Amino acid sequence: MSYRTRSSFTALLVVTALTATACGGDGGSGDGPVELRVAWWGNDSRHELTEEVIALFEDRNPDIRIEPEYTDFTPYYDRLTTQVASREAPDVFAIEIRRLGEFADNDILADLSDSVDTTELDPDVLASGVVDDLQVGIPTGANTFALMANTAVFAEAGVDLPDDTTWTWDDYLDISTRVSEATGREAFGSQPSFNDAFLKIYAEQRGEQMYTEDGIGASAGTLTDWFQLQLDHIEAGASPDAALSAELGSSVENALVATNDGALGMWWSNQLSTISISSGETVELLRLPRFADAEASGMFLQPSMFWSSFSGSQHPEEAARFIDFMVNDPDAGAIQGSDRGLPVNGAVLESIQDGLPEADVASLTFFNEIAEELSAAPTAPPLGAGDIPDMLERYGHEVIFGNMSPGEAAESFLEEAEGALS
Repeated sequence: MSYRTRSSFTALLVVTALTATACGGDGGSGDGPVELRVAWWGNDSRHELTEEVIALFEDRNPDIRIEPEYTDFTPYYDRLTTQVASREAPDVFAIEIRRLGEFADNDILADLSDSVDTTELDPDVLASGVVDDLQVGIPTGANTFALMANTAVFAEAGVDLPDDTTWTWDDYLDISTRVSEATGREAFGSQPSFNDAFLKIYAEQRGEQMYTEDGIGASAGTLTDWFQLQLDHIEAGASPDAALSAELGSSVENALVATNDGALGMWWSNQLSTISISSGETVELLRLPRFADAEASGMFLQPSMFWSSFSGSQHPEEAARFIDFMVNDPDAGAIQGSDRGLPVNGAVLESIQDGLPEADVASLTFFNEIAEELSAAPTAPPLGAGDIPDMLERYGHEVIFGNMSPGEAAESFLEEAEGALS
């Protein structure tokens, strides 16, 4: 079993200005193991899995000891930015694609081109970690932004699952409304999502790019229609009202499909396991709807996140060794599963696929099904892109609470985004 990017059809390829004088870790004096500080964000499950992998790494590398630093997502970048500013960044840290260019621009990230073995990593996804011709990020895994369907809620409502190869945005609204009506709104058909990945897909279906070299590529018209789409779902009763939608927010733990209070929700594919376990029901991955005249689905594979190394680390070789282990070792891959996306190392995926949990098998099957429909893996967006998700959610709430029209929100967002991006 394999999954392929758009340009990898013929083989088993798997998705196949600070100075460097800072100290990123202590130890290594010659009379004890090197101490590496490693930072990441996530929930308790990710922390436990990562610490299990770290224990294995330390067992195989007795000359290195890992000092873990982890938080949930909200405070992660505030802390990391402060550490970088004081030249006390961790030796190795996780980073998302929206922040990759920002950190690389300040010479914070080491070039890992020659220190991490990337021969088995899918080249298309690996290229997402390149900034200014330097490999500053190594993908932890790949995922895609998709719709998830809680089959039990559909069955309760007596509504058939959509044919996701043909359905449109109008179908999405109609099906979601029918589910809500059939359950007396004890369960909703859909849930708003102001995720920038959703906007990227929606814009590309209209022939526009989310980002260009100059900033936001999505037009005011596209943004207006995107905000209106979410408002239409709420006004039709297909989605919860503004107050409940805002309370649910973007937390996967609150996802309606995970609590059996919703039929459809947009989430990253690596969150399928969490949602399936929480619901106790069968949750299926679906393609996002598209416009009837769309020439592209807009869907894409993206590194879930990257491992990067601080350019000021006193232990660059050991830092690279740790990253290499995390992405290339089959035992490390078996422990992590799809928590940070399915492995982008083809050999690792092949070695662990027979033992993958049901949700990971479903993700892999889905990747194979949509492989030829995918856009190219994205590159690092303009500086300041890390602020865009919160900005979109803030203007989305202005729309659904009736404080702004979709058009007003679109114009205000574009004006603010222009100032944030560089």
